[in-house]
Amino acid sequence: MEINEKMMRELRKKLDVEMNRKEIEIIDHWKQEIESVYRKQYDNLAAVQIEMKRVIERMANRMSILKKMVREES
Repeated sequence: MEINEKMMRELRKKLDVEMNRKEIEIIDHWKQEIESVYRKQYDNLAAVQIEMKRVIERMANRMSILKKMVREES
């Protein structure tokens, strides 16, 4: 079955829309994580830094998992 150019454009548009939705979900998730750190009451700056480091480590861990999945798929 041959896919004509119109179908390709439609598929590309659907893919772009879906990718944008996923990106919104991802950004919203991490925004909520940072907001929770922002809302907490801390005794000192060191406590804020520790909490931010935890968020950064979680983000780095997720990125490494996703990179591994991408490498395995290609």
